[in-house]
Amino acid sequence: MSAENQLTEPENQNDSIKPKKAFVLTDEMRRRIAESEKEHRRYKRRERRFEFSRISWFWDEFPNEGLYRPPLAERRNTRQEMAYHRFRQMMSWSFWSRMKSGAGIKLAAVGGLVAAFIQAAPPLKGAEAAVGPLSWLLVGGGFYLLAVIWFEWKCPVLLKRTLAGKEEYLGIEGRRWLLALVEDELRRWWGVKPYDLDVGGIKPESYKHRLALDITRHGEIPAYGGFGEFASARIEYALHEYAKLTSTAIWREEFKPNEFQKFMPVHRMCPRNMPLRNLHLSVMNESEAEMAKVGKEGDLVVRWFDNSLDFQSRLPTPRNLVVSAYAEGFIYLFRTDASALTFTRIVAQWQNTMRPLCRLTLIGLFLASGGCFLWFVFLQLKILLPNLL
Repeated sequence: MSAENQLTEPENQNDSIKPKKAFVLTDEMRRRIAESEKEHRRYKRRERRFEFSRISWFWDEFPNEGLYRPPLAERRNTRQEMAYHRFRQMMSWSFWSRMKSGAGIKLAAVGGLVAAFIQAAPPLKGAEAAVGPLSWLLVGGGFYLLAVIWFEWKCPVLLKRTLAGKEEYLGIEGRRWLLALVEDELRRWWGVKPYDLDVGGIKPESYKHRLALDITRHGEIPAYGGFGEFASARIEYALHEYAKLTSTAIWREEFKPNEFQKFMPVHRMCPRNMPLRNLHLSVMNESEAEMAKVGKEGDLVVRWFDNSLDFQSRLPTPRNLVVSAYAEGFIYLFRTDASALTFTRIVAQWQNTMRPLCRLTLIGLFLASGGCFLWFVFLQLKILLPNLL
């Protein structure tokens, strides 16, 4: 009986093994693959346009990002990189502010001297000079005045405040004003990220996916609110630059309480459904320094917290956002005038390429002013040279 049982056991095992189901590529799978390929091609075209097109360079409102770049074979070469930075600098607010403060004032002064000289020397100017050339000088001055007014009106306030270069005593109210301007700039970097149910369906048992399904059943869109990878990297580099300029020690607390690491900016790649984050900046107290055995009282501590899913309709918009709820503790960077001015200058550079349409208008007004002045000089030379020769 035992032999018969031994013979029948393999047969029973073979019967229990079910044949594997062959993989079948359905029409739905083919459609999704085709859509993914099209989306990838669009992304590559968009990436190449941002990398090489001067039009994209001009309309890009955000500062240059050195970390999140295409692969090396698809990047700009050294000559193109130099052209990119030169073009961006020439189209920036800070570049054209020099026309307002330096070259523009000289242009207006020279124009006034030339007009006064011509008015004082009637034998040199001829009959037609009284109306024709001087009218172009007047129009050029009008364009210049409009350009100055446009700059004062449309230039971002934080950048304009920094370009003024004033080192006066700020006091508590002045530092609060600068903090409000910095938080207003951070409002531009805050964003909303909808939750992708298709990607989350890979792990349907996860808490986040079940929460997203519950939100969807209520007829709402599940989404995160906070700072993404680009904004987080930009903030961390600003803090790192601040630490170098002010010799401030900054530590990072991420995994376990009271375990601090030396703060360095990190390159963080976020998958599709990775939560957006909040920043918490605090000051290390004496007990934390004793338990961690690193740092000292008064050092800064950076913590990032992942946000939870919420109804998209409940999330704030950039218009009614309270930045301090998502970036807490920046007040510690504004305890003295020197530290406040240092961090303000760092953040103000982010605004150098903001409002491209306003910059284009400003450039047009300055060029029109310069063109009118050159045309005035040309017409005046046509009158003066024959008489002098």
